[in-house]
Amino acid sequence: MISLKEEAICPVCLGPFFNPISLSCLHIFCYDCIQKWLLKREDLKLICPLCRKAISKLPLVEWQVGILTVCIKQHSFLLEQSLSVRDVFWRFQKHMTLDAATANSSLILSDDLRQVHCGKTRHNPVGDTQRFAYMAFVLGTPCFSSGRHYWEVEVEEGRGWALGVCKESVDRKRKSGFSSEQGFWVISMKAGTILFSSIPETTISASPELSRVGIFLDVEMEEIKFFDVRNDALIYKCSNFFWEPLRPLFCPELPGEEDNGGLLSICL
Repeated sequence: MISLKEEAICPVCLGPFFNPISLSCLHIFCYDCIQKWLLKREDLKLICPLCRKAISKLPLVEWQVGILTVCIKQHSFLLEQSLSVRDVFWRFQKHMTLDAATANSSLILSDDLRQVHCGKTRHNPVGDTQRFAYMAFVLGTPCFSSGRHYWEVEVEEGRGWALGVCKESVDRKRKSGFSSEQGFWVISMKAGTILFSSIPETTISASPELSRVGIFLDVEMEEIKFFDVRNDALIYKCSNFFWEPLRPLFCPELPGEEDNGGLLSICL
């Protein structure tokens, strides 16, 4: 059953409706979201972001939903307390596994392909064009070229890691460095600091006890969001990446002298 709070969420921005309008297909969106969606289309033809029907009639102002929006703003604190990240994104959850064919030879994957850590010896040293040759990366499957997708990853506190997405076409033979300009949209934990892969790197404010990261990818809106799931907090949001197939990316911490490095676990 869909709750009243879910009914008050715009399916594009996933926030409470602001100046809501309805299309002839009866789907409701924020006015600004539809305007942004329309400007992304070269032909400037209005297509519903949900059902993809062509819209020929003028949108209607949804004053009743607008009243609900005002109520939500007046009680925003209570809404934030009761509506968690999972409440908003559960319908976009995607079953995901690790793609062993892409794994750097230093990585050890679990039998169910849901966990990865970095070992001290190299495995499967035979060269493969799909495999990351130098950096300790492994990609997730499936590959995303459309739609909205959500997954969660358990990380070990105090460990280094990197999570996000990359272009299917990234250079897997590069020896160091990864950034959004090179097709990587990734947050990473380094020496207790969380960074985004811009040039220069962007320092992100987040809880030092971050242990589960939620990742929401909206391909059509060209946007990716990272969440601290246990604290129901948005960590970082970035947009306007190039339109081509994207793959989830995972990078665990390299091992120390007395351990096997940090473990990353896909939770959903």
